[in-house]
Amino acid sequence: MLFKDVVGQSQLKEKLIQTVEKERISHAQMFHGKLGYGVFPLVLAYAQYIFCEQKERDESCGTCPSCLKIKTLTHPDLHFSFPVQILKNMNKSDDFLGQWREMMIDNPYSTEQDWYVKNENEKKKGIIGVDESGEIFKKLSLKSYEGGHKILIIWLAENMNIASANKLLKLIEEPPENTLIFLCVEDLEFILPTIISRTQIIKLNSIPNDEVINALISKGFDSEKVNEVVSYTDGDFSKALNE
Repeated sequence: MLFKDVVGQSQLKEKLIQTVEKERISHAQMFHGKLGYGVFPLVLAYAQYIFCEQKERDESCGTCPSCLKIKTLTHPDLHFSFPVQILKNMNKSDDFLGQWREMMIDNPYSTEQDWYVKNENEKKKGIIGVDESGEIFKKLSLKSYEGGHKILIIWLAENMNIASANKLLKLIEEPPENTLIFLCVEDLEFILPTIISRTQIIKLNSIPNDEVINALISKGFDSEKVNEVVSYTDGDFSKALNE
């Protein structure tokens, strides 16, 4: 994901780029806002920029081996955790990783409901459980495959249960070397206050209507319909795509 492919959020993009340039990347960051504002795309573009082997002043190259692995969500030092609808012998993100990758590659602005629809189970809410947090510890305790950072992206981190959240807190307080933890959060109410206090909060605001319109038109949507739809989607690109 390139920064230029993230709709809006230009000021945040610049701030994130500067953290890399100045080598001042906070090891635990919480990206807070509606998923439709671009929380996951922004985090993914940030991770790609960090990993990029030929980065420019304001963008990753998009063509080096690291960038190509990010494009398919298969970089060995980039780990994902997300809520899952627990089934028999299937209770961790890796058990559903193929489906989740497929959804995010198709639409990085996917919502929680999109994920449940993808799994053909819209009525059961997913969780990030204690078995998942154990898997996270195991992955991040290993050395990076490519000698640089290890990055964990937790999508919808508010879906962690208490046991999992407490384990994450310990990880944030005592992170393994060269480990970065990025939390994608829509609702802060369900995040432990101790986790909030130990992370840097990056708040995403709604996307200006003109930027949503331009992005939709660039994807081939009819300009007349786009103007009508965007007027009631409140700067939420996910809503605009689904109308």
